[in-house]
Amino acid sequence: MKILGMDMGTSNTYIYGSDGTSHAPKPLILPRISDNSGGIATVVLYEDNKPLLVGNIAESEYHTNRAQQGRRELRCQFKPEIAHGHSEAIRWMTDFLHGLRVALPEGTLEPDSLVYVGMPSRTREDFSLNLARCFLDAGWPRPSFVRESDAALISCLQTGALDIEDVESKALILDFGGGTCDFTTLERMEVLQSNGDALFGGRLFDDLFFQVFCAHDTDFAREAPVSDSTYFIHWIVCKGEKERFSEAQARLIRAAQADTGKAQDTHGQDATPAEAEKRGVVLRATWRDKSGQARESYVHGYSLESFIRDAENYTATPAMLEMLAPYLGQGGLSPEARDMLEGRRIGLLSWFKTILRAAGDSRDIHKVILTGGSSRWFFVSQMASEIFPAATCTVSRRTYEDIACGLALYPLLSASHVRVRALLEEKLENFAEEACSTVRSLFARQASQIVRLCTERIVERDIMPVLEDAQKNSRTVQELEKAFSDNIRGDTGLLTVISEKTEALRTELEFELQQRFRVWLKENGVFLTPRFAFSARSLTQDFLDAVSVKVTRLAFLNIMDFMATAVLPGIAAYAVGGAIAHTGEPVSAVLGGGVAFAGVWGLGKVAKGFLWKRRLPSFLLTEKNRRKIVEKNMAYIEKALGKALDEVLADMTDETGRKLRQALHSMLARLTVLNQVRLAG
Repeated sequence: MKILGMDMGTSNTYIYGSDGTSHAPKPLILPRISDNSGGIATVVLYEDNKPLLVGNIAESEYHTNRAQQGRRELRCQFKPEIAHGHSEAIRWMTDFLHGLRVALPEGTLEPDSLVYVGMPSRTREDFSLNLARCFLDAGWPRPSFVRESDAALISCLQTGALDIEDVESKALILDFGGGTCDFTTLERMEVLQSNGDALFGGRLFDDLFFQVFCAHDTDFAREAPVSDSTYFIHWIVCKGEKERFSEAQARLIRAAQADTGKAQDTHGQDATPAEAEKRGVVLRATWRDKSGQARESYVHGYSLESFIRDAENYTATPAMLEMLAPYLGQGGLSPEARDMLEGRRIGLLSWFKTILRAAGDSRDIHKVILTGGSSRWFFVSQMASEIFPAATCTVSRRTYEDIACGLALYPLLSASHVRVRALLEEKLENFAEEACSTVRSLFARQASQIVRLCTERIVERDIMPVLEDAQKNSRTVQELEKAFSDNIRGDTGLLTVISEKTEALRTELEFELQQRFRVWLKENGVFLTPRFAFSARSLTQDFLDAVSVKVTRLAFLNIMDFMATAVLPGIAAYAVGGAIAHTGEPVSAVLGGGVAFAGVWGLGKVAKGFLWKRRLPSFLLTEKNRRKIVEKNMAYIEKALGKALDEVLADMTDETGRKLRQALHSMLARLTVLNQVRLAG
């Protein structure tokens, strides 16, 4: 692999690999060391103080081979102690990394491979220095460190859980893992804050469920803490029951939401009506006492109310305090963390709310992305929605693997970012010219459709009904002109047509510009292209305003002027021949006969005012003649509207170019590695 991204989690480690192309990284599966999804338990098994195994097989071997337990020790939860230079923790981490290095499939690590490792929020520089030493001593290349929050953001952008448009407003990424809880707030691709709590994590709830078993089973409370399997009971069995309880609560919550028509997307299977009525969950732990005898413990009917009560009255066990002892007396701890380390009672759920509230003004957050293994906890999304009521809350599609995948993507994005910035700085004007040509073409095409639709509507709705009525009720030319004008001015549907087509134009413009930008970059050798966050709303609003003014002020059409000079004289001469006999109208109605009639209407070409108060005889407006009138008017109106919109487009040409260049310069100023997340198709 050219690139490896490693999320060194407190409880589990994940590795993603990439061949250095634009293709999405893949999880690295180490036989026996990791599970099927790539999760590797961050543990080392020692025998006679020498490293024996690492990862999942180390946990399994320690708990199943009881005959060797007297000579063996299982070391875990050592990652947080690296920052404090704890010598034993550094040795354990080095041995763990060496075990991973040996377990890598042949050819995975190449001479020029790059290794990227996540760095938690609020971590001292000593953490990266000490961890880098562990990597080098274990035979790895020197790693590069990237903030875990940035890596999670990259992964969420790449999967589509978070979109570039989402970060135009304030968004929050919450990484709730086994050992820490970190968050990142960002706006317009700028990270505003990265923070969190180094001691709040899922392991506290594992410890809580261990205490739940102790409180409900005196034998368990007496024998489990001193059993040879105490680690397995405390951190694996209780973790499993914690997750099973969470899944059961998620099903019950979803069932309740479905009953009220508010079903939401949650993890887990659908609840049956019987499950929805249950008041609690039966917890079960299988374990071995000090003599090796198999035992079982049960907690019957453990309910949501019980969980909240216990979580809000939590005191860490000696085992938990021993694990976190290196933090005691260290600076930078939250009040809750200090109280916990000093053995005082705290509220775990209240602590979580405090972390969320530290992310900023709840009214400003519009999108919350939950990532990290513990983000699947049933109460996490509920609490995030409570603290951020204006936000859309969603769980990342990867959760456990987000950071590792984001780390493997980072160097690809970084290299592409450098190329894109250099290309834009050198040839931005070239693309601007291409973009302007694309915009003008799309404007012209949409304007042509608007002309056609508006012409059809004016003729069918605003002109034809007036002519039909005039055929039944004789009208003067002046009355017809007023009726046409009133109908057109009162036709709000014209603005609806223009508005709908303009919105379609905006969508098409943004899509075409983004596609054109990607093609242009590829033509210039950049294949991992950034998202071109160009908004066409300003351009299309100018277009909408200008076209609306033209269409609602249709004095330039002069429909009756056109009819009196170009339409009616010809139709009168054509129609009068047999019209008098067929219609039975009095001779006076046609001004003394066919010749006189044709002559009078022929004056329209040179003396329009003469006809202004003349009434149109009904025979002049028969269905056949109306069709002729409509056809000629449609051609005339379409030509007049087309000319008017051409003037609009000509007036907008300079402004279009200016706004496009302004958008490109703005994008260049805001271009970060995060813009590069979209992968080449």
